[in-house]
Amino acid sequence: MITTAKRSLVKQQKILETAAKLFLENGYEGVSVDEVTRAAGGSKTNVYTYFGGKEGLFIAVVEYLIADALQPFKALKVSDHPPEQALKELGRTFLDVILGEHLLALHRLIVAESARFPQLGRAWFAAGPEYVYRSVEAYLEAQQRVGRLRPGNPRRAAALFLDMMTFDVHHRTLLGVTPRPGQAELERLIEDAVETFLHGYMP
Repeated sequence: MITTAKRSLVKQQKILETAAKLFLENGYEGVSVDEVTRAAGGSKTNVYTYFGGKEGLFIAVVEYLIADALQPFKALKVSDHPPEQALKELGRTFLDVILGEHLLALHRLIVAESARFPQLGRAWFAAGPEYVYRSVEAYLEAQQRVGRLRPGNPRRAAALFLDMMTFDVHHRTLLGVTPRPGQAELERLIEDAVETFLHGYMP
């Protein structure tokens, strides 16, 4: 027997998935609550009850898409791996996430709308980049404690590693300057970043 609470969760999920597709395709201004409800089923009342309106729905969509995109990164278990192996796995997975078609489209949408919704930029950063920085920071700090990496600010080290590996390729792809690199090129980028990082941080 399906409970009322279960039906409510299913309806919310359907609205989120439908709105995500529409926002990514048409932007914030190009989507109305009426369009979402027509495509998802239900009524405008559902949107206002679950999300408080179009703005609340938009922010919920961003958080939903980020959480979904980061699942492969969150599933990584590298705490017992030595630094070279762990950093390559972290880098490989993170690059695959941020260069994904949906996340690139979402990033473009957030940049376009962040002036209108300052809370949107904060939600994006907290759920996405900040989560990744803290995850890598926690790994590096643990490696510093056991002497595999030299002492230092683990947060700064995490930012240096991730930015060194991702900044150029991500911005080029995000802006359409160059297409997404092939896997072989990405592997060379990861290896170079890991080697350079460890050259500075190995004891």
